Formats: sequence, structure tokens, C-alpha cells
Amino acid sequence: MSQQNKRRLPVAALLIMSLFVPAPWATAGEDVRILLEILLEKGIITQEEFDQKLKKAQEKEDIRSFNESQDIRRANREIDKRAEEERKFKTQFYGQLSSGYYSANNTTSKLLDASGMSDQPKANNRVGVKFTREIDSDLTAVVTLESNFSLRTGAFGRDAAGYGSSNSSGLGSALLDREASLKVNSVKYGTLILGRAPTLQNDLSGAFDARANWNFGGLKPIGRYAGFHSASGVNRADKLIRYTSPAYEGFNADIAVSLGGAPGFEEYGTSTHVGGRYKQGNFEAGYNHIEARLGGTSQKEVNNRVDFFAMKYTWDQLTLNAGYVVTRNPSGTAGVFDTNKTAGRVDADTWFAGALYRFTPSLSWNGGWYQVRDKTLQTAKNQNNDVRMLATGLTWTPYKEWDLFIDYARSFRENGATGAFTIYDKWVPDTSVGGVAGGYSESKRSQSGISIGAQYKF
Repeated sequence: MSQQNKRRLPVAALLIMSLFVPAPWATAGEDVRILLEILLEKGIITQEEFDQKLKKAQEKEDIRSFNESQDIRRANREIDKRAEEERKFKTQFYGQLSSGYYSANNTTSKLLDASGMSDQPKANNRVGVKFTREIDSDLTAVVTLESNFSLRTGAFGRDAAGYGSSNSSGLGSALLDREASLKVNSVKYGTLILGRAPTLQNDLSGAFDARANWNFGGLKPIGRYAGFHSASGVNRADKLIRYTSPAYEGFNADIAVSLGGAPGFEEYGTSTHVGGRYKQGNFEAGYNHIEARLGGTSQKEVNNRVDFFAMKYTWDQLTLNAGYVVTRNPSGTAGVFDTNKTAGRVDADTWFAGALYRFTPSLSWNGGWYQVRDKTLQTAKNQNNDVRMLATGLTWTPYKEWDLFIDYARSFRENGATGAFTIYDKWVPDTSVGGVAGGYSESKRSQSGISIGAQYKF
């Protein structure tokens, strides 16, 4: 064998190995080409051998690149799939709480001046969790579990912040008192809610009150008194089936039924709600009609009928609102104002009006006027239970989660009134006498008070 051929053998062997042994370099294909060109220049391989070996090297490089790209695609698909699943299923913990200092006069049946730490002076304390599942591009299911709680004592459940305990008797109460519902949302078909949940009345009372349904000097204590806002089935209801239609020319229809029922008497305790909302530009209006059978599954007759009308209009920073509510007890039973607490189920006409002015995006003033006219039969035991109330306040929102506020409210009662009323929703003052029994904030006299506090949302 010639000396030249001897030199060719190890070089050719090295070249062959480079084609079949995976190269550790990122630029292995380019290195092979350079090596082949050197061998061709030296005359060790012919042009034909150069072309064949280069083609084979390129094929191997193409296969390797293809395999790598397939691996990357598979990994990306897995990442996208996990991201899509996470996007379709979300868990959200949320809540809000408000507290501060209050001072009020003529509270409780003892006509006490009460002051101290306040629970939920702006809006109800709440904590909840939402589980959201996107079924398809237009259909979403949401499970909501929400409870009231007290900042004073840590109690949870229905009216916990009002009583400072689990309920008025200190016994167990519904933990998920505010909401335990399944909601199915569709832009095309509307919204269906099943379970314990707010009714349309709850939405309207908050949306059309200049004081945003505040517990202190707002529409909520007025509504409890006159019978169109309470936790007993008017603004929140058990076994609720509620449907809200999609918006059509600015209008949404809203119908609901709260199922009472007893074996063989399905209509007992059952309430119906029919109404809707309209919004076009700066104008908004709402109406709701309620036929309620309050008092449990033994209640056959409608004993709380509500017709609620309200509207509001916004000019730049100013929003004006007004409303009229008719409440009746057509069952022919009690139909009188409770002498101990604000229980509703009465014959009354209610007017309210107010304004909200935003000086800046973070600073606003609000004011409200409310009047309840007693329409029950005037007897020696049931004299004039009219209520007039004025309330005003300032709110500063330094951050989107925080509201700092100061409020003043005053109610005016007629001499000889027998119905119990409170300017501060319903709560037990720290200075109450006799514990919870007889210690509610309600009284039969005029009241006035101030509230200073903060609300935090998360």
C-alpha cells in the first residue's frame, strides 16, 4: 500500500466516525462540511465522495433538527394545555370589612346614648370563595360560598356582625348565610342562579341608593322597616331559582322563585320576584315586584307584597337618584309595625331621593332623604309610625381597596309612634342593657348619630 493511501485511511476513518457518532457541538453539521472541504482540497476524497458524504451528513442533521423541533412542540403543547386548564378553572378568595366608631342617641328600648366600636357601618362584612369553570367560550359556571362575620367578636354566620354572636339566641346559625349558589353565565342566553343567593331587590336597593345601600343612614334600615329589605327572603332567599336575561336595547328582565313548600302544599312559603333594569347612556331605571310568603313553609297567603320603582341620572361628577316603594301585607293577618324590631310586612309607602358628587376620583360627597308613610289602619294600639330620615357623608378612597368615611344621620319620629326603627341597620350596641334581648339598636323615638370608619376590600 502506498504511503499516500496509508495517510488517507485514518483521515477517512475519522470522517466516517464523524458522520455516525453524535457530535457534541451545537454546530456539528457545519463542522462536517468544513472537514469534507479540507479532504477534497487535499485530494483525499473525490468530488463524488464529497457530494455523497455531505448529503448524508445533511440528512442526519435534518433528522436531528426535526426530532428536536418535535420535542419542543410537544413540550409547548403540554405547557399550553396546562395554561388553558388553569385559565378555565379559577379559585378566588375575596371579602370586605368595615369598622370604626359610632355614637348615637335614643337607641334600644331604654333610649340609651350608645357609642363604641362599630361593625360594618358602610356595607356588610363578608368573606367568600368563588370557583369558576369556563365550559366553553360563551358558558361559565361559578360556585359562590359567602358568609357574614363580626370584627368585634369573630363570630360567623347570619347577622353575626349585628349580634356579635352566631345569632340572637347564641345558638348555631347558617354559616354561608349570604350566599351558597351555583351560577351559570352566558352572554347569549343570560344568567341562571340556583341556591341561596341575592334577589333582584338586593341589587336594586344598592344600585339606586345615593348612599350605596350603606347600613348607617341609608336605604337598608329604611327597607327593613318598611318591608322591602331583609335577610328573611326579600333581598336574599333560600332555594332560589333566578334567571336574568341578556341585555336587549339596554333592558334586562329578571324573574325568580324562592321555593318554600311542604309535602302536598308546594305553594306554602313560596315567593316570586319579577322585574328588570334598563340602562341607556347616563340614565338608568329599575323595577321589581315581589309576592312573598314569609314565615316558613306553613305560610299560605302572601304577607309581603312589594313594588319598587327607582331611577338615576349622571351628569359628569354628579349623580341624582329617586325612588318610590309600595309595601303591603295583603294576608289580613298582623300587618302592623313590630314594637321591638324592624320586621317589615306592613302597609307603607316609601319615597327616597339623593345625590352623589365626586370632587375627584378619590373624594366624594353623598346625601339621602327618605320618608316612610304608615298606611296601616290607625288604631289606639297603632298610631302614626311615619319616619323621615336625612343622611350625608364624605368618602375618601386613597387606594382602590380602601374607603375612609364619615357620616351623619338623623331620623324624625311622630309622638306616640309604636314601631321600632334604627338608623344603623340592625346591631346590638356595646352599651345595650339586658344583653341581646331588648338590646337592639331600635327604638320608637327620633335618633341621630355619627359614624367614622374605614372599609377594606380584598
